[in-house]
Order: sequence, then C-alpha cells, then structure tokens
Amino acid sequence: MKVLIINCILSTAEKGVITPKESIQDCMISTLARGFMELGHQVTLLASQEFKPTRDEDTPFEVVYFKSRLPRVFKPDLLPWPRGMYRWLKNHHAGYDLIVASESFQIPSLMAARVCGPKLLIWQEMVRHQRLMFKLPSKFWYNVMVPLMMRDVTIVPRSEPAKAFMSRYSNHVSDTIVDHGTDASVLYPSEEHDRAFIVVSRLVPGKNIDKIINAFSRLISLEGYHDYRLDIIGDGNQRQGLESLVARLGIQDNVVFHGFLSHEQLAAPLRQSLALLVATSNDLNMLTIGEAICSGTPVLTNTVPSTASFIAANGLGVVRDNWDENDLIRIINNYDKMHDACVREGQELTNVACARKMIQIAGK
Repeated sequence: MKVLIINCILSTAEKGVITPKESIQDCMISTLARGFMELGHQVTLLASQEFKPTRDEDTPFEVVYFKSRLPRVFKPDLLPWPRGMYRWLKNHHAGYDLIVASESFQIPSLMAARVCGPKLLIWQEMVRHQRLMFKLPSKFWYNVMVPLMMRDVTIVPRSEPAKAFMSRYSNHVSDTIVDHGTDASVLYPSEEHDRAFIVVSRLVPGKNIDKIINAFSRLISLEGYHDYRLDIIGDGNQRQGLESLVARLGIQDNVVFHGFLSHEQLAAPLRQSLALLVATSNDLNMLTIGEAICSGTPVLTNTVPSTASFIAANGLGVVRDNWDENDLIRIINNYDKMHDACVREGQELTNVACARKMIQIAGK
C-alpha cells in the first residue's frame, strides 16, 4: 500500500524562529512514517521547505518539500500555506491508498479534504481553540470550515480531550485514539533502573524546569535520598540560568545537564530512570511522554498534557498539579507496579501499533 503523510511543521519553532535541524529522523512524523514502513508500506511525506534539514540525508521514505506562500501572514511555524501543494495533490493523490494529514486547522488539511476524498484521515492533536486574535480565526475554522469543507473526512484524535473537542464540530470522529508513535526498535523497557529521574525537554520558558529542580532539591535533602540523580536532556535559552540555580542550591553533584541527545543516545538513560518529570504550562500530546511509557518509565506530570488522564487511568505514573518531593517519593515506592503498567500499555504506543490503528480506521 502507498501512504501519503501531510505534515508541514516538522518541529517546534521558538518564538516564531524556525531553526532547521541536521536531520528529520528524530521528529515525530518521521517515526510514524517508519511505522508504516515496518508494516510493508511505501511512504511519502509532504513538508514545508523551511524545515528542510541542513544536511542532505537519505531518508527511508520520500520527502517532498514546499516553500511557504506569504510567510509574514501565513507563518510557516503556525499556519503554513505551501505553494504548489494543491496542484501536487491533484496530480498525485490517486496514486495513494491512504492519506494522513496533521490537524484540522491547517491549510494543507483543507487542500487534502477538497482533493483526496474518503481515503483521507485527519490526525488531530489540538484540544482547544488557538488564542491568536482572540480565538476568532480558530472559532471560524472549526465552526464553519470543518463542518462544510471537511464534513466527510474521518478525524482521528490523538487523545481523549482531542476526541471531545472535535466531536463538537464533526460527525466523523474516530472512537479509536492514535497517539504519537514511538520507535520501539530504539526505545524499549529494561528491568533495571538507576536511582535517577529524568527531564527530556527544551530548556525554555513554559517548561518550568526550575520547579522540577527545586522539588528534586528538596527530595535529596531528606534522609535516605541524598544519592539520587536528576538527568536533564535538552537545550535552550534557559540552560545557563538553570545551571546557576543548581549551583545556588548546591546540588551540582546530583544534577547532570546532558544537552540535546538523539533518540539513540537518549534511550538508555530514559529506560533506566525512575520517572520522566513534567511540569509544563502549555503542551498537548508530549512526544516524550509516550517515549517514556514505551521505555517502561513512569511519568510524574501535572494535568496540562492531554495524555494526563490516560496516565492516571492506567497507573502509568502520578498526575498532580504542583507536584512536589512527596510525589517523587510516591514514584519511588510504587515504581515496580507503575513500570509493569508502562510495559503493558507501551505496546499500543509504538509507531507500528499507531500505523496499524490508522490502517484499521481507514478500513484498508
């Protein structure tokens, strides 16, 4: 089977600035593409030229890039208008058996809805209206464009909140949830763990890494917890300030800043950690949460991520706003049970499992 994936935005831009990476192999949509390929299918990915990697690479699937039209208005990191994509879809869509487009509120998804017919699935992550311009563009799109222009398209939610949100605007929302897929050939569980917690995040405002560091500092001040370690994976404009915080707290021997790591480099410390720590102020489906669960690693998070209810319902960690050192101790004391639950549920979060679910939803 030939599968077409439309996902123009390949990575998160910081304050509207797109910084192309050397490779797109670690991005979420590439992982999904490899899931389809593991099942024996051919894959083509359509993406924005602005996210093209800085070096030539041989991807295992075809990638077609489109330069964005009117980028000052239709910002490539938010609402790209890919020049020539509509014509490309008109000329090529008949050669594909399944087409997956990311997000309802995207111009490429609208193009695909007008051209590709019933073989199109729209994979929905958003769970609320975007705040831009007092939510007016978002409300217009979901109340007018989705019911009129996408009325026959199947919407595949990535979480229960996404399902509830889209059910207000579409009568064709799948009951099956398809989360971000994780590459199980790289990220898999271990029966061994260190006395360590892990953060995998961009070190930027809104991720609240300082709150995590402070909670961890209080933990290791307690008797019996002095030797625990916090591994911080990722980089960003707050790194220097966070390193200064660690120094002021006098916990340099317990906190390690690793910088950015590829999935291959991240895999071992992630599966050997007691928990992934999350204190974000504004995230939806966090790819790292699925990666942790597939690695057998419980998650300690607030209620902000849209997968928080899934974690709580399945015993995959602890969900509590403003969590503290007592919740870290709760993870330590209940690690074995939570780890077993992650191993069990993680099998359904792999990229192959997610690709298989999409194929089943499409009736292929």
